[in-house]
Amino acid sequence: MDRSLVRNQFAEQLAFALDLRIVSVNLMASTSGVKWMLRFAVLMLAGLAGAGSAFAQNPVAVPAQLRGIWMQDNGAGHSQCRDYLSAVRKKDETARNHLVGAEVIGARGLHSYAEYGEGNFYRPLRVTALGKQSWRIKTLVGFDGPPEANSGGRATLALSVMAGKLRWKVETINGRPGNGSDNERYFRCSSVPAGMYGV
Repeated sequence: MDRSLVRNQFAEQLAFALDLRIVSVNLMASTSGVKWMLRFAVLMLAGLAGAGSAFAQNPVAVPAQLRGIWMQDNGAGHSQCRDYLSAVRKKDETARNHLVGAEVIGARGLHSYAEYGEGNFYRPLRVTALGKQSWRIKTLVGFDGPPEANSGGRATLALSVMAGKLRWKVETINGRPGNGSDNERYFRCSSVPAGMYGV
């Protein structure tokens, strides 16, 4: 669930609870104030329970072992990583141009990086461990931009980390077979910079 949506739900529940408190204070002035105070207490507890459940619906986290900027484990990929890290050290605004072809995996999403920062964006809906270092991740997918809650496609990814190398396979996309091959290996070039995706 989107963090702003969680905050909005909590704000609405809090406003509702405060409205109930105002009503209860007004009713306490009447002769049956004790009865209304008990009703208010029950409603307030129900409101707080609802707020807690909204926070429990935070977005699904990607396993920490998968997080990072991963580049193809070949000569070109290692050269690309050096260029990217050099640009970052120099605070070069074009550093992200060196990410084209990389798999960028953060705590709340995955991005197959393409030119101009486009590519496929995956927001995890469910993560299932298949083994000690392998996972199946069901996702919403956005093509050339983050997926919207009601308009994104669906994709299932199989990811594993063996001997420090990432294997990435798109099993299905919108119910159809994905790219099928997991022969490509990636190495972790660096961590994902803080704030890169607004989290």
